[in-house]
Amino acid sequence: MKVSKRNRIALSFLAVALSTGIIIGFIVNSVITHRVIYETQERVKEALNGARWIYTARMNEIDRGIYFTSVRYILRGAFEKEKVLLIKDDMERLIADYGLDFLTLVDKNGIVLLRFHNPGSSGDSLIKDPFIREALKNKGISGTQVLSRSELLKEGELLADRAAFNLIPTPREKPTEELTESSGMVLKSAHPILDANGKVLGALMGGVLLNRNYEIVDRIKSILFKDTKYNGKEIGTATVFLGDLRISTNVIDREGNRAAGTRAMKEVEEQVLEKGLPWMHRAFVVDDWYITAYEPIRDIQDKIVGMLYVGILENEPLPGLKPRVSGLLT
Repeated sequence: MKVSKRNRIALSFLAVALSTGIIIGFIVNSVITHRVIYETQERVKEALNGARWIYTARMNEIDRGIYFTSVRYILRGAFEKEKVLLIKDDMERLIADYGLDFLTLVDKNGIVLLRFHNPGSSGDSLIKDPFIREALKNKGISGTQVLSRSELLKEGELLADRAAFNLIPTPREKPTEELTESSGMVLKSAHPILDANGKVLGALMGGVLLNRNYEIVDRIKSILFKDTKYNGKEIGTATVFLGDLRISTNVIDREGNRAAGTRAMKEVEEQVLEKGLPWMHRAFVVDDWYITAYEPIRDIQDKIVGMLYVGILENEPLPGLKPRVSGLLT
């Protein structure tokens, strides 16, 4: 059957119109998609500021507790009279009030007089510990530190066991021959104890172990992401890493468990841990893609020891979330 010239022209115009419509639709969709990704990434960057604030706030809370206790007359008096056990009950209240995992008193030479959380362990020297060294120089100090299993065992076997992980294979991780991790990351503070003349008598040191401690990451999720879910999955997540290992996280795996013991994507590890640069891109997190932000965590000697992460599920629905407390973000 022959098609008239008029019909051929009409069909040509129709084909051009359809093609143009498809192209325009593709361009519009691409522009919208990139805009949504850009806006989500900006929100994640802002959320990372909030996460850092929350992490630092917990550290400062511990530091205040140690400082105000170190200047109490009852502590100084017991120290001078060498009757440290008399203040044990007061120190145990401090441990409970500030959620401390360890609290230790040392003399002016760095010798442990008493571990209030583990009274059976004392008499060893902590003079090589950088926190103790600074405190005995009459300087207060707080920060992040990584402790080996042998160091953790001095604080208690239960604490050392809580720190230990069997590594769980994770897609896109950097290959490793290691099967376990036994070190622990702690938030820690130490302050000098002075006599009436300002002479250093010793130091008080305390802190919390972050391994399997979900207080900070859950606070980040609750404040910044409102605990919102999509198809049963948390939209906003947070993690504290020791190296590239998730030691505290609310990322959930396919079995419905926290993904502690899994590792970060290889590209993230190389940029953040090896180069010391933040990662502000999409990343594969355990079993899904997220719009993410990672930054290094450094110890008091400026060594990179881990990472702080926040992420928003990439396939979250529009219009999405905005952090609830932008006034906290700096």
